[in-house]
Amino acid sequence: MQTQASDFSPIRFSSNDLPERDRVPVWREFFGRWMFHTEIEPAADAPFHADITVRSAPGLSVTSSSLSQVRLTRTPTLVADGNDDLVLFVMTSPGAVVQCGRETAYNAGEAVVMTAAETSTCVARGPARYRCLHVQPGVLAKLVPDLDDVLVRRIVPPTEALQYLLSYIRFLEEQQACADPELARATALHMRDLLALALGASRDAVFIAEGRGLRAARLQAMRRYVADNLSDGNLTVSAVAARHRVTPRYVQRLFESEGTTFSEFVLELRLTRVHRMLADPRYAGWTVSAIALETGFGDVSYFNRRFRRRFGASPTQFRA
Repeated sequence: MQTQASDFSPIRFSSNDLPERDRVPVWREFFGRWMFHTEIEPAADAPFHADITVRSAPGLSVTSSSLSQVRLTRTPTLVADGNDDLVLFVMTSPGAVVQCGRETAYNAGEAVVMTAAETSTCVARGPARYRCLHVQPGVLAKLVPDLDDVLVRRIVPPTEALQYLLSYIRFLEEQQACADPELARATALHMRDLLALALGASRDAVFIAEGRGLRAARLQAMRRYVADNLSDGNLTVSAVAARHRVTPRYVQRLFESEGTTFSEFVLELRLTRVHRMLADPRYAGWTVSAIALETGFGDVSYFNRRFRRRFGASPTQFRA
């Protein structure tokens, strides 16, 4: 489903917003056939529940959903809507899909690729969370040769491009929207690059996508890893490189491409965190040294010098 949004603004639909007696008929008719163009058949022996959030940018949309056990079918009548999106989905329940005369069973956490242009059936074996990426095929056709060959194919973890793609989706799930239109466009571009890599991009496309989408995803993942591990005094470029299975020099080049260095990035995050903690009443009983150690500074004298240089006052003066 594509919305008119261009900044990944979330649009949410929930069966909980309907009276219980109306949930199945309204969801099947309005949301299923009219909005999502899919026949929805809930399991007969379980309560029906559906919670779906759609986020769109030009040429791409992300659907995050929580569904009770269902069968989803694109019938010949519904396929006539003209939607030919390529759809990659991952869910937390095992299941099976049938399309184009092919059938495959998948496990929880595995990705499957389908097309909205052909009839299909997807059956979940239990209630599940779904993450789906819908991309217009014209864009991918330039990157991935023989798109038809990837249909009804499993992508089994750990696949680096898939893991980074899911990280982007989780990042979007935490946001209300991309306030900067350029950021939304870049995010959509990087996600398409990662999808192409996961599907098997051509040699030339691999070169482009690795230098664009994969590089950006790795840098984002490294930044998150640093932010989550600031208190670790052994947070070095070698440790981050080992965590992401690249060389230390590659890590350094990524940060240098952003106009900084790995060490400067870590230092700035640590100083900013100390600054917040010193102003937070919850840490009023902590000494400055304890706060410095908590944020990964092993040398208090070095910390004091860098804090004064960054904020124009000593930590004690700032707190006063």
